[in-house]
Amino acid sequence: MERYIIGIDSGTSGVKAVLFDLDGNEIRKKGFPIEAHTPFENWFEEDMDEILEKTFDAIRYVVKPFSKNAIIGIGVTAQGDGLWLIDGDGRPVRKGVCFCDGRAGEIVKEWEQSGVTEEVFRISGTRLFTGNQPGVLKWMELHEGDVLQKAKYAMHLKDYLYMKLTGDVLTDVSDQSLVFLDIKNRAYDKRLFDLYSLSAYMDKYPKVLECEETKAYLSEDAALALGLTRDVVVTNGPMDVAACALGAGVTEVGQCCSIIGTAALHEMVIDNPADDEIYAGMTVCHAMKDRWLRLMASLAGTPNIEWLFGVLGEALQFKASANGQDVYAYAEGLIETIPVGANGLLFHPYLLAGGERAPFIEPAARASFTGLSANHSMGDLLRACYEGVAYAMMDCYLNMPREVKSITLCGGGAKSELWCRMFADAVGRDVITVGGEELGAKGCFITNAYAQGIFGSYADGVSKTVKPGRTYRADQSKHARYLEYYELYKQTYTALTDTWRARQDIVFGGG
Repeated sequence: MERYIIGIDSGTSGVKAVLFDLDGNEIRKKGFPIEAHTPFENWFEEDMDEILEKTFDAIRYVVKPFSKNAIIGIGVTAQGDGLWLIDGDGRPVRKGVCFCDGRAGEIVKEWEQSGVTEEVFRISGTRLFTGNQPGVLKWMELHEGDVLQKAKYAMHLKDYLYMKLTGDVLTDVSDQSLVFLDIKNRAYDKRLFDLYSLSAYMDKYPKVLECEETKAYLSEDAALALGLTRDVVVTNGPMDVAACALGAGVTEVGQCCSIIGTAALHEMVIDNPADDEIYAGMTVCHAMKDRWLRLMASLAGTPNIEWLFGVLGEALQFKASANGQDVYAYAEGLIETIPVGANGLLFHPYLLAGGERAPFIEPAARASFTGLSANHSMGDLLRACYEGVAYAMMDCYLNMPREVKSITLCGGGAKSELWCRMFADAVGRDVITVGGEELGAKGCFITNAYAQGIFGSYADGVSKTVKPGRTYRADQSKHARYLEYYELYKQTYTALTDTWRARQDIVFGGG
């Protein structure tokens, strides 16, 4: 009888269940969108009941054609950071706060000015930003103290899903890297809770384990709800950025991975954390006990493209239909006709509520076009938007602490060949993809199979299941041009910082 393992990946825009055979092939998958709740400009929340319901629906869909005895494992990953508060009955006490939320901006600013952020960086290897859990938890203490008191557990999203599948309350080292662990020892550090003045809430934090140590069996209630046996082994983690790197085979020192999704996460594998002087980005425990990820977690991802397509709306759709193409094929064909630099038009891709967080941190940052003139066309706007994400990628890789040995692209943005070529040209080096589309879910599959003894190690799982994809060669003449525009891109956002902050004061301080 064939045996299968399910990978769950709950991202910002939706949740997916992916069924893998033991060779790591994607057999069947199902995804559902998740509604974002943004009652204020700098808030970004999601309903945990909705996420749970759609997670269970996705699992039921992918297992439907198979014997329940064929399903032997479920691995869970999800978006990191944010705050997901749960009461003693396992129920959410409020909507979950996502990583791109910006409400804790003033708190993080105060920590930066008082030196807390620098002390945290020395211990954790991470520079605080608005979406990290400590700032959101402090905001809750100040503004929703009654809600916080109802919570028994402060969790990450995948920990909540794991709890609903198994009944166990625990977390893994990858999620808790941000930002409660002594990163070298991969263990909670009370000094960090003290720095945030959050020591009173330490008892709300679950036990933290290595990913492969989190295995538990499906609970009776979950097994009944899903139509599966209680013999299914469930594992918790790694968090999405580490799961995607693992699923892409990015496990050796110097290898890099760029995840082009809601955020654009650029990460490098290292073997000695908190030993560089680049005061930016994050450090996350990788799945392997002797590896970490140095992460430049830009917020400049695919929502920029989705936004512009929405703004252009009917005009773009009409032209695409007239050419007998879908809207993406038409738009990217149009972009191909525009030179590097979009005829002098720049786009700074800071649309999300949290502004930007790597390689610089500015919660007040907002997106903008600069250099716009009456001569610019729809194609120029589109190319500038795509290039804006590429400039943000350049910004991150130019601030990595080690030599870049390779770059693997994954996430939704890696499905665009035009964007992959653009990224290669922008960073000035070849980039690669690997087989399969759901690499976060695949990282969970590898973890679960290792925890069950199907693979002898993470390296064994990678060698047996990760297949090469395409290589995109960098055009050095285009790279030289991108470098010129990148300098302008950086000068512009540096000059805009005071303007962003003044705007924020008017928007949130006005009558």
